[in-house]
Amino acid sequence: MTLSIRRTTAGLLGLAVLAALALAIAVSPGAPQAASSSALNGTFRLQAGSYSGRKARGTYFRMIDPGGRKYVKNPDSSSRDKTYTLARPGRDGGLATGRYQSHPSPAFTSSGGARANRVIAPTGFTGINFSVATLPKDPQSKRSTAAPSARVSGRRLTVNLPGFTAEWNKLYFNQGAPKPGGSGGAASGSYNAGTKHFTLAWKSKISGGAFNGFTGYWHLEGTFSPR
Repeated sequence: MTLSIRRTTAGLLGLAVLAALALAIAVSPGAPQAASSSALNGTFRLQAGSYSGRKARGTYFRMIDPGGRKYVKNPDSSSRDKTYTLARPGRDGGLATGRYQSHPSPAFTSSGGARANRVIAPTGFTGINFSVATLPKDPQSKRSTAAPSARVSGRRLTVNLPGFTAEWNKLYFNQGAPKPGGSGGAASGSYNAGTKHFTLAWKSKISGGAFNGFTGYWHLEGTFSPR
């Protein structure tokens, strides 16, 4: 009986020591901790797109063919590599969170060029200006969409853009991330809390029009300005 009690006591002491060690590791300043997530409210101010040294920087758009192997060339592009359509910041300086950046009325010129100019300036694409807007209702699916929102966890940036809409040739093309209804993923990238520099990229399938079945690739870069 005495031997059994001693063994039981020793076992309980061993468990207590292990529990104390686990607690010490959990609260230790040197132990890795899960990064907290926080919202970013303001404007992602865009750096104009540029191309040099066989590399694109800043803000640009590319279109991928339905096979997923080739990028479509834009003869109007100012880039040496015509598969990059370089973009310049619009009247608001870039992409805002927590609110919509719609197009003027009418949304198009008589020749079909997009007039939206708040996120990016209208840019030539195969002879017709295109641009983007964030809209409360998707013109294609007729679904209501949430305003853009962004969160950062450590250096990882995640942005939800369901109402992000490309406009070209009197047509609307949802390029949401995710799409209205939830299909596809959010846009993702990096964020430096010290310098507020960010990069953001996503892909979104194009439905309808001359480029039905193609995929848009978006790359945004610049400096975040809190509201």
